[in-house]
Amino acid sequence: MKAFLNNLELILTAAGLVVIFGATLLTPATANRWEVAAVTAIAVGVLHGVIFWLVRRRQRQVRQQALEEVAVMLRDIVNNQLTIIQAGVHVAQTASPEADRAVTHIGNAVQEISGVLRNLSEESIRRWRSKYGRVLPPR
Repeated sequence: MKAFLNNLELILTAAGLVVIFGATLLTPATANRWEVAAVTAIAVGVLHGVIFWLVRRRQRQVRQQALEEVAVMLRDIVNNQLTIIQAGVHVAQTASPEADRAVTHIGNAVQEISGVLRNLSEESIRRWRSKYGRVLPPR
């Protein structure tokens, strides 16, 4: 099944050509074979377009679902760790203004991380990749 899906375009193209040539060969000699071939090619092209659109839509849905599952997992793990960090900071907090500023900075960082995780999407990954793509290892 995987080999079929990996070569879907080639298989559908070959099948389309077989249909076009078959329709042309089965056309009675009194009819214009070029017109039959042209109409059949248009129908095959439209059918290919619909099939490819459906396949790509399904791929996007699966990718989005996987992304949402990863986001939920990351949110849970990171938020648990951030809660531990916040609790540790509050326990270790002294009455000094530097400690108050540090707690504020840590709280802001926790909120920023949580916001990024809440808004994780394919588009946000594209933006991140365009910003940091130069330093990423090649795929």
